[in-house]
Amino acid sequence: MKKVIVAAAALAALGTVFADGDETAPAGTQKVLLKIATVETVGTRTQKTWNPPAAPLALQEVPNSEADLANATPEEARRMARENKDVRLANQKLQTEIALAAFVKASEHYEGVKQQLEGTTFGKQVILAVDKFVGMAGEYFDSDCIEFFHRMDNDEGDKEQFLKDMGSTETLSSPYFIKMIFDNPGVESGEVTMNGQQIKNTKVTIGVTYQVQNLSGKVITSGNVKKSKTSKTSNAVVREGADERMIVDTIEEALAEVAKRINKHFVAKSTIKLIGPKKDADFDADAATIEIDGVQQDADTEFSVMKGEHTVVVDLDGYKQKGSTRITIKKDGTIKISLKKEEAKKAKADDDE
Repeated sequence: MKKVIVAAAALAALGTVFADGDETAPAGTQKVLLKIATVETVGTRTQKTWNPPAAPLALQEVPNSEADLANATPEEARRMARENKDVRLANQKLQTEIALAAFVKASEHYEGVKQQLEGTTFGKQVILAVDKFVGMAGEYFDSDCIEFFHRMDNDEGDKEQFLKDMGSTETLSSPYFIKMIFDNPGVESGEVTMNGQQIKNTKVTIGVTYQVQNLSGKVITSGNVKKSKTSKTSNAVVREGADERMIVDTIEEALAEVAKRINKHFVAKSTIKLIGPKKDADFDADAATIEIDGVQQDADTEFSVMKGEHTVVVDLDGYKQKGSTRITIKKDGTIKISLKKEEAKKAKADDDE
């Protein structure tokens, strides 16, 4: 009998834990999928906190370990590898179904929260700002690593794209959910006289607490953002408090900051630098083929990559990569990979000739 493990727990276990305790995506992930699950204010906040629904399905454990394959005959190893591949593909299909169900549930929850928000003035302003932000989300999330979905209720196009991203055998994708609670706006007003004219200063401050959860409901990263905007009006304009546009603009700025922080948590800007043997005139980094999790990259060219563990393989005729191909990327910067000459292999090739 094949062992089974709860899908949500299995996905959570794949996370890479850094020194600060935060997690990123599972090893080898090239893209994550984000969905706003709930947006609330102090006035509309419900006692029941939203979490991804419990996983209704289970994943199978691959039947053959790496040690099993290493100790098997070539024929047995091929059979074991096929068995493992079949199980992985079946698990991927189950993961997609689980994640899609969670995204749909998140959309249903969001629609319910939206109805509550529309019952208050500030709630309406929050919804307006969120809708405006959604249209600009691509400016804040790195599209190479993050796919942002806002609605998953009646939009079949979104569902098709979701299934395509999650079901790809070339790109491992992970679903995450954003929760946000906005403080009531703080408004400060004051008047000064300039050149015989009364000038009114109005300052609006908006605070938001955010969390990002994985499919099992675990908080991956969180934080608080506070943004302020100030406007000046003359005594020719009579205005009490702050107008709607000013509040909406401030909320938008807070949302943009949240998105940038989430993007920074998941995505690193990296460059690969190949280092050859000292005083080796034959070494040519431009002739090397570099792959990260099977995706080709160029040396000395900046690219976006998910923070976490990746397999980096360098292929250069006559040279061998030093150290492990497994590399953990924690921050922006240069990934240095050293190569050495394959003298023994070269000598053997000469003898064969």
